[in-house]
Amino acid sequence: MKKTIIRGCVCVVTFVAALIISSMLLNRGNTDMTVDMEPSRLPLVYVDADGLRVNMMNGYLNEMEEEYMIGRIMPIGMDRRLSVGILTYGEPVEAVAFEVRSADGTRLVEDTEVTGLKEENGVIRADIVLKDLIDEGTEYCLIFKLTLEDEKEASYYMRVVQEENSGVQEKLDFVADFSESTFDDASCASLAVYMETNSGADNSTLSRVTIHSSLDQLGWGNLDVRRETEPVFTIQDMTEQTAAITVEYLVSYTRYEREVYAFVKEVYRIRTGTERMYLLDYERTMNEYFAGDSSAFVDEEVVLGIRDTDVEMAESEGGNIVAFAQNGVLYSLNITENKMAKLFSFHDPGNLDERAFIDGRNFKILQVDEAGNVFFMVYGYISAGRREGLCGAQVYFYDSSANTVEELAFLPGEKSPEILKAQIDQLAYINGKYELYLFLNDSICCVHLDTQTVDVTAENLSMDSCRVSESNRMIAWQNGEKYAADSLILMNLSTGEQTEIQAGSGNYILPLGFMGEDIVYGIARQSDLVRDDTGAVVFPMYQVRIQDESGEILMTYEKEGFYVTGCEMSGNQIILSRVERDFQGDYAACEEDQIVSSETETPRANTIITVPTENDDRLTEIQLRSSVKTGQLKFLTPGEVLYEGSRQVDIPPSEENVELYYVYSLDGEVTFAADPREAIELAQETSGFVTARGGFYIWRTERLHTANQIMAIEGTAAGEERDSLEVCLDAILSYEGVTRNTGYLLEQGKTVSEILQENMENVLVLDLTGCSLESVLYYPDREIPVLALLDDGSAVLITGFNERNVILMDPQTGQISRMGQNDAAAWFEENGNVFLSYMRTE
Repeated sequence: MKKTIIRGCVCVVTFVAALIISSMLLNRGNTDMTVDMEPSRLPLVYVDADGLRVNMMNGYLNEMEEEYMIGRIMPIGMDRRLSVGILTYGEPVEAVAFEVRSADGTRLVEDTEVTGLKEENGVIRADIVLKDLIDEGTEYCLIFKLTLEDEKEASYYMRVVQEENSGVQEKLDFVADFSESTFDDASCASLAVYMETNSGADNSTLSRVTIHSSLDQLGWGNLDVRRETEPVFTIQDMTEQTAAITVEYLVSYTRYEREVYAFVKEVYRIRTGTERMYLLDYERTMNEYFAGDSSAFVDEEVVLGIRDTDVEMAESEGGNIVAFAQNGVLYSLNITENKMAKLFSFHDPGNLDERAFIDGRNFKILQVDEAGNVFFMVYGYISAGRREGLCGAQVYFYDSSANTVEELAFLPGEKSPEILKAQIDQLAYINGKYELYLFLNDSICCVHLDTQTVDVTAENLSMDSCRVSESNRMIAWQNGEKYAADSLILMNLSTGEQTEIQAGSGNYILPLGFMGEDIVYGIARQSDLVRDDTGAVVFPMYQVRIQDESGEILMTYEKEGFYVTGCEMSGNQIILSRVERDFQGDYAACEEDQIVSSETETPRANTIITVPTENDDRLTEIQLRSSVKTGQLKFLTPGEVLYEGSRQVDIPPSEENVELYYVYSLDGEVTFAADPREAIELAQETSGFVTARGGFYIWRTERLHTANQIMAIEGTAAGEERDSLEVCLDAILSYEGVTRNTGYLLEQGKTVSEILQENMENVLVLDLTGCSLESVLYYPDREIPVLALLDDGSAVLITGFNERNVILMDPQTGQISRMGQNDAAAWFEENGNVFLSYMRTE
């Protein structure tokens, strides 16, 4: 017995010793194999506008597609002169040059080396003059080229436009004065004339201040705020009268005897008046830097500080591990083991280097397990580390047991960081087989992280034929053309299993969305589909189903005589847009209906809350499932694992033949839209603008003029040989220098859209059905007519407007006539707001 005990003890001691030695060897190996992330090295370039730093540009080491580098524009005068500053941060700059290209990047206009450089206090300054080769009012891509050490070349992108009376300096000065005035009580009081304060504004937090907030909130409330960095101004959009400008800077303040820093972004939309400037919209957001030490923990709360509640956060299944991101830093908290690791950081505390807090990079937490391991992505513009100067997505794995982070793959992007963010926001899911699913270039891509290879699961998908569940685990897409698919594919990205759902004989099918992980789709009879004269399809679904991944149909919605044309998911409700058929067989809109789900969302173990403070402001916090022992809390900084090879994964290019529009909001965020109407509505909501593939504008928030008329289009009467639609089509084609027999083309079954698109060069025809009259007047303002189709089959052209009236070419009368804007808006609305126009692509 005694010998047995001794042998057992020896075995235990030997086992423990082996663990200790293995751990030492493992740790030694990790130490040898890891390295801290390299700091930022690339210079920044900006425009010096009478002492203001404008359009700060990051340096790219990979080639970008110029047509998508839209986030910054600089109007220049008739002298074509610009003053430029280069923040070197000690990095030697051996040469500076610039290129001027067409907005889509296909045509080189100028390639010039910059001379006469002057350096002082780490800033290289230069005055450049563009050659007299650009057209007034046309946007170009201006690319600065910096030659650095080892012949490395960094490119900096911005758009320029030559305007005689842009008023750019006046607009910038107004924004600069407004921003500076908020830091002084007396000066802030003078801003009341610009504000639209009302009782509906939320004045309980400084995380978001708007044009409707109180003056007290505009002046930082009870917080003693100090601006720590020079403000950086970015011109998002500018016309002769209006401008969209953002301002970014760091501030500091004291809370509980501790100095706190926050990143501030102000967004302005302004208009120049005859006597003063007008503030059309304003928003200031504030995002505090997380303390990252024991002071951030109070009982069961993690204090994030002044910021919004939209926190990038994920937790393990049991809620014991929480990962969250804030201001360019990603953390992981192990509640049970009292450990917090800083997984990735662009920000060095106390370092006010502009490159540490520039916009354009994001985190996506892909997966967190109970062992503390985390899969995550760093994407957008990479401002530090081995991928500095590249646009793309880095996929990382945090190994909790080894306290290391390792890059598993890098996916380069050639569009802009804003577009890459919009793509990843659509779909990003990793499963247990090291497979990462993303929606890139109109395709569902499966990236194999263990082999750094990629498969295309589905391609050439339009925005409205593909749907993703909120968790990203389930995805569905049409198996066929838009509005002509006889089945759809439902895929579980966790298992890779695909299920085909058939529409049934004589039917088409359309995915509508997800309720949790259950697919919602509609069935339409092929015989019920209607294509109007514009070519637009009415897809009336007589039945809507909710089906789980196993194939069980959980609910069927069907009401005799009613058809669903679309839906909106809102919590556990599906709000259905419907039409019904009249006695002539035409579809007419009717009241909405709804489907209510009895399922409730599973709550998180750790939640986001807000709490008031003694300064009458609210702080955002994470409410943990249990308290952390602050005195025993360990703070870890993982090392980055070194490896051989590049681990770069190139996504296969797509044909990009799917209709897609890019909506840029007032603050520069990008959203995708599948059709012009949806894009314009989104741009109106966000005071933004819309572009199409190729980088040209489709629509902007503001019109340029109070009145305009296309004088080249004259009144023409319809008759026995030509009806009003033919007259209008002929007038548009003639206006663009084209002669065609449109009556014959219509008889051959051509739609209005097809006739215009196929017979005019360098234009993109836009179906604007559903847009308001106010929004379509954008086109006559730019000397482009709008075709309006009426319920009785007739048509008119909108050729102009003034402050009170809309100018019409009506073939029924053969005259150019005027109609009051309110009357015209009501008339067109009664007729379904069926509009068609186009934009010139060159």
